[in-house]
Amino acid sequence: MATAPPTGSRRLAINAEWFGRLRWVAAAGQLATIAAVAGPLGVAAPVGPLLLLVGVTLVSNALFSWWKASRAAPPRRETWHAVLGGLMLLDLVVLTTMLALTGGTTNPFVFFFFVNLALSGVVLPARWAWGLSVLAIVAFVLLGVAHQPIDTLRNPARLERLLSLWRVGMWSPPLAVVGAWVAFAACAVVIVNFTTRLTSELRASERLRRRAEKERARSEKLEALGTLAAGAAHELATPLSTIAVAVTETHRELLQSGHDGPAVEDLALVRREIDRCRTILQRMATESGQPAAGLPERLTAEELILDVLEELPQADRVEVVWRNGAAALEIVAPPVALAQAVRAVVKNGLDATDEAGVDAPVTVACDRLANTLRLTISDHGPGMPPEVLERADEPFFTTKAPGAGMGLGLFLARSVVERLGGSLRLESRASGGAAVTIVLPLAGEPGEGR
Repeated sequence: MATAPPTGSRRLAINAEWFGRLRWVAAAGQLATIAAVAGPLGVAAPVGPLLLLVGVTLVSNALFSWWKASRAAPPRRETWHAVLGGLMLLDLVVLTTMLALTGGTTNPFVFFFFVNLALSGVVLPARWAWGLSVLAIVAFVLLGVAHQPIDTLRNPARLERLLSLWRVGMWSPPLAVVGAWVAFAACAVVIVNFTTRLTSELRASERLRRRAEKERARSEKLEALGTLAAGAAHELATPLSTIAVAVTETHRELLQSGHDGPAVEDLALVRREIDRCRTILQRMATESGQPAAGLPERLTAEELILDVLEELPQADRVEVVWRNGAAALEIVAPPVALAQAVRAVVKNGLDATDEAGVDAPVTVACDRLANTLRLTISDHGPGMPPEVLERADEPFFTTKAPGAGMGLGLFLARSVVERLGGSLRLESRASGGAAVTIVLPLAGEPGEGR
């Protein structure tokens, strides 16, 4: 698989695509201007040389488009700078030559020097931008020294106020003034369009950067939890095995000696709890978001909810509501990890309801939302203030009493859900209680298998 180009090269590639389109538009505008000037306006201008210069722009842009399309790998940043800088230098030469043939500095389209300079300042490194600026200044000075005059542009009326011209009956503004209006408007549109587009791109890049940093921080926390889980499992496995052997032997000896009473039942209970501890240790890697969560499997929403309730001690206090045939919807996910994630959210709702002293069930509403399965877990607890809501899914953050929870439930649930291409949203309802909405992509929909 090809690696993605660096952010700077990717931005240059986007700017190069837009720059190529801008050159096509500029060439079309030049052709339209030449046709209007030589046709309806009847201005004497060297049409042949001007068309030749437009052809230079068209041919160079066609070669530029072919070069971009023929590249097997994204060009390096230095290559982009050289190509774009060369094209902007060519455009500067073409514009200067056109102006030299059509009135020099008296031509209102001299404004277009600023378009080139604005583009170079945004797209190219400082040395390129300053170099082109110096060349533009030199070109402007040379245009004042020598150019081919155009009679229409030498009309003294262009220097007068329109009010003064209207007073003497000249209601139509001089052609040079109209040309200045058109040139100024065109330059303003091009520059503002490019800078606003670039600003939007920078804002989008900043959002992506913040999201990547957040995901990286979350991954680092998950890795730390995974290391903690693996260490705990390793350290506890040996003493648990020793205890299991001792309890099994003691239980067997008591049975062989004919003892039958509370002590024998207690040893059997201890053995079952040891087996349960082993199961918990095996699942610690799953809860920490490590690959031990298992391979993705195809399962229905009903199977998921049954897995959630199966190991929930207070399953009788959970009310499941099915809407729009959601029970038969299929998703692709590691069943153990996803069931653990949803179970943690349901258990939080049960704890919150107990805290409020309300005799009401926690509701799990399942329905279809476009191409996703939506689970909404609602409780009747006290809800959460904004400062708690903001930190609720941080690892090890909890408002429960010491020993009642580690503050990992929502953090791990969000991690599992987002790894599957879904989302988890927590809200505190004005009517009381909290609601957690989990959205998961359906099997075969975008996001499957993440």
